[in-house]
Amino acid sequence: MVRLISSLRQPGRAWIGVLAAMLIASLAGIFTLPVMDRDEARFAQATAQMLETRDFVRISFLDEDRNKKPVGIHWMQLATVSAGEAISGALENRQIWAWRLASTLGAVLAALGTLALGNRLLGHPAGLYAGVLLGASVLLGVESGIAKTDAMLAGLTVWALYALARLRTGPPETAKRWAIALWVLMALGALVKGPVTPMAVALAAIGLALWEQRWNWLRPLAFWPGPVLAALILMPWLISVQIATDGDFLREALGDDLGPKLVTGHESHGGLPGYHILLLSFLFFPAILFLPSGLRAGISAIRSGGEHATAARMLIMMSIPFWIVFELLPTKLPHYVLPAYPALAVFAAWGVMAWGETPALWRWLGAGLMIVAGLVLGAILFFLSHQYDGPVLLASLLAAILIAAAIGAVVLAARSKAGAAVACAVVAGLVWQAAGRGIIAPATSLSPSRDAAALIHAQGWLAPDTALVSSYTEPSLAFALRSDIALMDAEGLAATASDFSAEQLVIVDLSRLPAADSPERERADNFVEGLRSEACAIGEVAGFNYSRGRATSLLIARTGDCTPFQEPGQP
Repeated sequence: MVRLISSLRQPGRAWIGVLAAMLIASLAGIFTLPVMDRDEARFAQATAQMLETRDFVRISFLDEDRNKKPVGIHWMQLATVSAGEAISGALENRQIWAWRLASTLGAVLAALGTLALGNRLLGHPAGLYAGVLLGASVLLGVESGIAKTDAMLAGLTVWALYALARLRTGPPETAKRWAIALWVLMALGALVKGPVTPMAVALAAIGLALWEQRWNWLRPLAFWPGPVLAALILMPWLISVQIATDGDFLREALGDDLGPKLVTGHESHGGLPGYHILLLSFLFFPAILFLPSGLRAGISAIRSGGEHATAARMLIMMSIPFWIVFELLPTKLPHYVLPAYPALAVFAAWGVMAWGETPALWRWLGAGLMIVAGLVLGAILFFLSHQYDGPVLLASLLAAILIAAAIGAVVLAARSKAGAAVACAVVAGLVWQAAGRGIIAPATSLSPSRDAAALIHAQGWLAPDTALVSSYTEPSLAFALRSDIALMDAEGLAATASDFSAEQLVIVDLSRLPAADSPERERADNFVEGLRSEACAIGEVAGFNYSRGRATSLLIARTGDCTPFQEPGQP
């Protein structure tokens, strides 16, 4: 691995190493990890319904409009799912990897954009170090294998920031071209996740201009083709969806989704300022080893006014203001600050190159954070396996390898072998991705929807004309089975599915029956007993619903004619 990193330090080959690290991290769990609740399942199901209905404007989950995020990621998923359908029937068979490929592409863009940004601001091999460390990082690796917006958002945002860097540091004759590119990338980012990419660029540009008291380098942004192209990218869909939803999209996206996040902990995702800083060591692992050293190098460059002072100011403005915004917002989720990670990765690369000159306090701070993060991440592998019926011995072995690699990176760095330490750190990050997402999590009992769907399909209980109703309401079940599933509470299920002679498949979440002393519980118990006695086929699946934090048991009952349905492609 060390020799490989050394060979990739040649400028023309660096992208190969960055691409390889990102693909290994991304593909580790893309095929094995079941669809996740709740955001991934909702995004994936909405894209599936677009393909089924051929309506590429409205975004719907089952029979309701999903007016929360723009359409960009769904269009990207349409492309990858259509390719997957042509190859292996991905849409019909609900193969989630096809949806996740859009996020993998976004993560690759993020890693390669970080390579370009690092080389632009600090020179080679800063881009190589930054790209591989970001590619192996926990947060980007996780997001690269989940079918939602954040990996693609990170990819578009870092390239927008790179365009901003070219605008600030490039020759005047190229300024208009990079201004146009910046407008296009901001529009694409807005089409994926609303104001986040434009906000990141605006904070960086305005902050840098105020700091340096220089505004003239921003003038090319007024060159008219840039705003026009941005409008042409955004406005056709926005106008179309407003017409299609009778004006509900913007009202609900701004008033019901974005607005509450600005004033309160929306959907129970609250947190105090400092939330993201506390998670940084674990989510930025393994680059956290070099981040303190890099921050120290940046501070020194600004104080001394050296050749990299501009680079330090740009990296600070590309990360810190954006970070502060999300620390102050009351709604917090770990991935919200992901667009700031590429600039932090360049700081980490700076820390690699300046390691020998960095004061011991900063180096030991990075080493301590690295070891603590490695221990915690290793413990998570063991906990998942032990708590949720996974392979405990294998998890213990993989955790030991992860911790050993993290300690090895620290030891190599302490011996001033920074390049070798990067290689060992990258191995630690990739072991986490392969172990956690690729092996351990898929082997646990954390996927009741997967297990229920597997039983239903194996038994041939779901024919095209079979009604499908469930009181297990997690979106992953809808994705795993069919778009016309009716999700409801236990009382609604008892009223809807009371005719046991009808052709229907009934799924009862036994962990969410009404309270034991309520009249509704008696009716629910009678309904369940009726199903058990009159259904022509019964099955039961046990697991853990991590979205609700409780163990669950799903009763699956087939009523009517139980002649097994042979699905297309089955022998």
